[in-house]
Amino acid sequence: MWRPKIGVFPAEELSRGRRLFDTLSQLYSVDFVGALETNHGSCEAALLFGVNRRQAVRSADLGLRCLAFIKEGSAISLASGDLVSLAPRSCLARCLQGQAFTDKTIDRACRLTVEVGDEVVARKGDDILWLHRKAGASAVDLVAMEPPHLADGGCLFQHFQSKNWLRLLPILHFLREVSGWEHPPLRACFMFDDPNLHWKSHGYVKYDQLVHHASRHNYHVSFATVPLDGWYVHPGTAALFRENQSRLSLLIHGNNHTAGELAQAQTDTNRRALAAQALRRIERLERASGLEVSRVMAAPHGACSHDMSTVLLRMGFEAACISRGSIMNQNPSTAWPISVGLNPAEFLGAGLPVIPRFRLRSGCETEMLLALFLGQPVIPVGHHEDVAGGLDVLAQLAGALNSVGGVQWMDMKSIARSNFCTRREGEVLHLKLFSRRIRLRVPQGVNQLCVHRPWLNDGAFEGLTLWTTTGDLASFASYRGAPIATGSCAEIEVYSVPVDAIDPRTVPLPHTPLWAIARRQMCEARDRLRPMCDRLLLKKQWPN
Repeated sequence: MWRPKIGVFPAEELSRGRRLFDTLSQLYSVDFVGALETNHGSCEAALLFGVNRRQAVRSADLGLRCLAFIKEGSAISLASGDLVSLAPRSCLARCLQGQAFTDKTIDRACRLTVEVGDEVVARKGDDILWLHRKAGASAVDLVAMEPPHLADGGCLFQHFQSKNWLRLLPILHFLREVSGWEHPPLRACFMFDDPNLHWKSHGYVKYDQLVHHASRHNYHVSFATVPLDGWYVHPGTAALFRENQSRLSLLIHGNNHTAGELAQAQTDTNRRALAAQALRRIERLERASGLEVSRVMAAPHGACSHDMSTVLLRMGFEAACISRGSIMNQNPSTAWPISVGLNPAEFLGAGLPVIPRFRLRSGCETEMLLALFLGQPVIPVGHHEDVAGGLDVLAQLAGALNSVGGVQWMDMKSIARSNFCTRREGEVLHLKLFSRRIRLRVPQGVNQLCVHRPWLNDGAFEGLTLWTTTGDLASFASYRGAPIATGSCAEIEVYSVPVDAIDPRTVPLPHTPLWAIARRQMCEARDRLRPMCDRLLLKKQWPN
């Protein structure tokens, strides 16, 4: 696969920012090379450090796409309390246009002034921090502060989160353009852990009200349901879910929902039995309800081990959905890639995709929009008590997302199957998979696919199967990246086959301890009684 070359001037910046450049190279499949001021000819673009406006514009005038970190004149102090405002400019990613976020790390910057032909991209108060300028057939971005320094052992995601994001955004934005990789579509889904189909409501969540509210404010909610709860399905509730699949859906939440059940040290036999039992319970729930449950695992308490992830993968789970913080804290010995936290998904075990989610709360708009920029689905997750005060928080967050335009609200199966990046080279389309099974609409003029699987180390291989609505297109016992002819297919599903897949129907099931059943019933009773208890407590505190 062709990798764009990005010249770095002066060349010694490569050594000074080696860990930063290694991370960016992994993220965007580009190569950074040291460049002389007079010789950028072999590069597709250039990063310029410590230059003035005149030098930056001159490089762009030669036809080279440039990002310049300007250093001229004396630095200025910035107002500490002002928001950083991003302009509604077409040169900026759609999800960021016209937004205003706090960044507490920016207190000094080089002075930039607007000249004829400049577009202001970002400012803090009256001070300009980022300009974009066309230069013939090319363009240059002028930035008033340097990118973050990435110390040994540090991770780049720490510089791209709420209140600390601006230093990294220009270079991420630049490389996204230069690399040619297209991110997945803008996607979102609210998630609630624990609810089941036993009744018309679960604690503060009333399903019929939620359907009406979701239709009015345009959003989708997926409930992580515990397989142990699948013993009973309320017919009316199942019908409500079936009739409103664009608004409500289900995914899998553990098996018995005991503490750390997916992270405990246990034998591989026990892990297989647990995963198989979860799937077979879900199959019974599907038969009883007429619903499809996404084969995505929301690990209870965010705890899932490396070994358990491999078992889930081999058993047929398409992905897990766990916050970045939880999955890293629970697996401290895992060798995470240096780009961790900035991808549409990470991989655990033998390559189980882990889709990120984060806490549902008012005020998480910055986190949501930064996730959209990275190509990550926006998945705020909570519990029923998070809507004890009503559904306004969902309306608020859905409104912020819908105002961006183009956000698609999906169930977790659809999110998993759209989790891939593409880059086109003539008639060849490169696919970078962040899921095991994806659905691709083939662009017009493309007749070959090359599939890239980031979880495979050098020399490792897996099978690959492609099929269309009319049948198999191609199948490989060991695929290593060669172009695959697509013919005239308009839509293709691509499946990366795990090594040593297991049929859950062949696995002996474990006995469910009585204490686990009792614990689950008590937890459900607690949730269902919570609204009544809260009302009684409030009435006691504030008598008429």
